Amino acid sequence: MFNRMRAFIRKFIGFSVGPFVGAFLSFITIPLTTHFISPDEYGKASMFTLFQMIFATFLFFGVDQAYTREYHDTENKQNLFQNALLLPLLLAFCTLFAALALPATVSRLLFGSPGDKLPAVLFGVMIVFMVIERFILLSIRMQEKALEYSLLNIFVKFAVLVLTLFFIFFIRRDFLAVVYSAVFGQILGDLYLLFRYRSLFNLKHFSLDTGLLKAMIAFGLPIVVATSLSSLLDSMDRLSLRTWSDFYQIGIFTATLKIAAALSIVQTSFTSFWVPTAYRWYAEGKNIRYFKTVSDSILLGMSVLAAGILIFKDLIVLLLSPGYADSRYIIGFLCLQPIIYTVSETTCLGIVFSKKSYLSIWVGLIALIPNVIINVLLVPKFGAVGAAMATSISYIFFFAARTHFSATNGMRFPVVKHHIVFLVLLAGAFLNLLPASDTFFINIGLLAAVLAVQYPTIKKIWVLSHRRRASEA
Repeated sequence: MFNRMRAFIRKFIGFSVGPFVGAFLSFITIPLTTHFISPDEYGKASMFTLFQMIFATFLFFGVDQAYTREYHDTENKQNLFQNALLLPLLLAFCTLFAALALPATVSRLLFGSPGDKLPAVLFGVMIVFMVIERFILLSIRMQEKALEYSLLNIFVKFAVLVLTLFFIFFIRRDFLAVVYSAVFGQILGDLYLLFRYRSLFNLKHFSLDTGLLKAMIAFGLPIVVATSLSSLLDSMDRLSLRTWSDFYQIGIFTATLKIAAALSIVQTSFTSFWVPTAYRWYAEGKNIRYFKTVSDSILLGMSVLAAGILIFKDLIVLLLSPGYADSRYIIGFLCLQPIIYTVSETTCLGIVFSKKSYLSIWVGLIALIPNVIINVLLVPKFGAVGAAMATSISYIFFFAARTHFSATNGMRFPVVKHHIVFLVLLAGAFLNLLPASDTFFINIGLLAAVLAVQYPTIKKIWVLSHRRRASEA
């Protein structure tokens, strides 16, 4: 077992190189941005990214998920790729034409005024490139080319960093500097992807497979509804702030999300390799104890990282600039989302293995209802703090629902420890609303509590590691 776990960890590290280096580049980019751009302007820039994510949810039509599901069952991978890309790319071009026809309307939706027409048009251009990039990276990921996948992510992040520096120091210091650097950096990276993997777009042997398309759409339709609910869950906080608060609160909230991105690094790298690995393990008939070991281990790693961020939160917030000091009060809540989502990727497998993708719709609804209620009640009065509370609490519902439906479809293992850890971290988030001078030792105690709850996992990892060293001696 420890040999398999070693190979598992090695592949995880391969997929993690990109997100970790990308995070380092973002770590440089974020302070530069927040030191020169006010929270209000940063809030406007975040709306561009938010609506980009929302639109992408609908444009993929769930076909991206169907592509990964069909990948190992299809011999002609290139034809599968081209058929899968067809519908999302068509919808992306429709979005671009709408942005070209109604730039003032798009500008008002994104930035609150009709005057920024060029970035509104670039929004449509960006959507097209996003769709192409998504399917190219999925192809690389399903081939489990870990290092190549990571290097491509690094290239895109590096392009964004260079352009951010260029815009801030030589052109402008408002929200458009963030928008333009993100757009042109992403396009530059995607043009390289298109050139590097141009063979995927060779239509010489393309044949429209209507049966395959129908199967992918049938699989994807429940997913697009579920993904739409999930996207709404992820964006309801900022949409609520846009409705009942102001761009300053959006800026504070978004900047804090960037801090919590330290956990999203692990989320991204883990899910990038876990999906193909889990499908392969399932096809090989692996015992459920392997899935449980991964679940317990990722819970331990993520929760320790979250406690560490809270311990050093004041030092981290200093990097943003004094104008973003309020971020320290909500960071504990926003750390919960990437933790819970990442861990749920290990407890939801019964849903995907059973092909009952419609169950994800119920998961989304169960999480979204408390999210909407809490946002409506708290955001008008507490702004970013209320939105952060809504996000963290609703993700506990998300985990419980995802795990329950998975367990009823053949992937059942104990998760009491998971719920205890999440509740400890949620309690810690509320305690971090206290003045900064009172929270350092509270967060040390929080780390100790998280480790104590997970002592059996620590012991198991220690035993496996000791056995491996003994076998190599």
